[in-house]
Amino acid sequence: MLRRIVPFVLAAAVMVVLGSAAHSFLVQEAWSVAAGQAAGAGPASIPLADRISWAGHDLAGMIVPYAGLTSIALLIAFLIAGLVARFSGVRVFVFGLAGALALFTLFTVLRMTLGSVGVFGARGSVGLAAQMAVGLAAGVLFARLTGRNQRTGRS
Repeated sequence: MLRRIVPFVLAAAVMVVLGSAAHSFLVQEAWSVAAGQAAGAGPASIPLADRISWAGHDLAGMIVPYAGLTSIALLIAFLIAGLVARFSGVRVFVFGLAGALALFTLFTVLRMTLGSVGVFGARGSVGLAAQMAVGLAAGVLFARLTGRNQRTGRS
């Protein structure tokens, strides 16, 4: 059991940090374009230190709701993926796909039920694709961390 819990927590943590970073980047780009348009110029420049501070603030503000929702979605997807991977033999692919589909499903259901995805950085096709890529990365990481044990041959 512990062999699965620790890798899941690590995969979920990576997903939360990368997902929040993707959200921050997309919000910063939208702000930059809007500020540039307001000034009648091209996109406004955001200094690197401000970008990093902004991303840290976003992570701190999003960590509980974002981590809670995405981790639950990831857990459900991984439970299903475990069954599929057991019979398919393509563990990394199955868990990667499960992670991507978990976030796609989560944000689609949120949009359908609430009228919004709740995470600005997940709006639109680019934002949704970025969140799905984060889910994919979490799934691949989990599959690699829980892969076949070389000594016993068990997964």
